[in-house]
Amino acid sequence: MKKNDFGLEHTQRVYDLAKRYFSIPKKIQDLVFSSLILHDIGGSSINDQYQKGPKIAKALLEQLNTPLDLIEEVCEIIRTHHNHPIAPSLSFQILYDSDKLVMLTPEEFSYYDLNSNINWLKIIDLIYTDKIKQLAKEFLNNRTSNDG
Repeated sequence: MKKNDFGLEHTQRVYDLAKRYFSIPKKIQDLVFSSLILHDIGGSSINDQYQKGPKIAKALLEQLNTPLDLIEEVCEIIRTHHNHPIAPSLSFQILYDSDKLVMLTPEEFSYYDLNSNINWLKIIDLIYTDKIKQLAKEFLNNRTSNDG
């Protein structure tokens, strides 16, 4: 599969989905919103995002006088947001689930669906929260029922 090149529009969609479908506790809003905005910084390949993304995010957040502990948490989420840990933080779950759900939006579905190896039900099963998992199934049903 070629590189995902959705750019800023992808980030905006992930951010909007998270804000729309999650109740984000005030206590973690800075962490969640920073992670959502910066999650794919550093390049369009996963390797670039993991290697360059945290360094770029750290530099940006330092310029904004962000507390060091918040910077470290944001960078860790960026570095691992394509992994699937067993018991992740709520902040991680919000980004991860929103980043999976965006794959099923009208803007991104056809790009991923071109890959004949994609298993949508397996991807949906990776989603942590039941509400988003159900929503993803609805999105998938909408996408596939509109194909014919």
